[in-house]
Amino acid sequence: MRKLVDKILLKNSLIIQKWAKERFLGLFIFNMVIAILLLLRSAGYFDPFLPLTINFIALISFILAIFLLDARSKALFFIALIFWLFATLLRILQINIWAERTVIYSFQALVIGIVMLFFENKK
Repeated sequence: MRKLVDKILLKNSLIIQKWAKERFLGLFIFNMVIAILLLLRSAGYFDPFLPLTINFIALISFILAIFLLDARSKALFFIALIFWLFATLLRILQINIWAERTVIYSFQALVIGIVMLFFENKK
């Protein structure tokens, strides 16, 4: 059993390494943009005109993932599912404020995934 698990982990590790090597520049730019947005949010830039909220940063990250990381609708649906399950866990633990915020991220990923699905099927 242990050998089987090691074999599966090695195979997945090689797939992830290959994916990361192919998208190294996109990963770098993606992480830099998210870091800069978080720093601008903490510094209070654009505050009266465009409040940089975490919801806005999450929305930007979903959109950037499409262009920089070649995310497709399947990936966005998976992200929405993960957020939905995490929100369920937070709701069970009675952390309602964070559960509501997590549902918003799930909804954003789901809507963008549906839009991507239309564009993928149109091609």
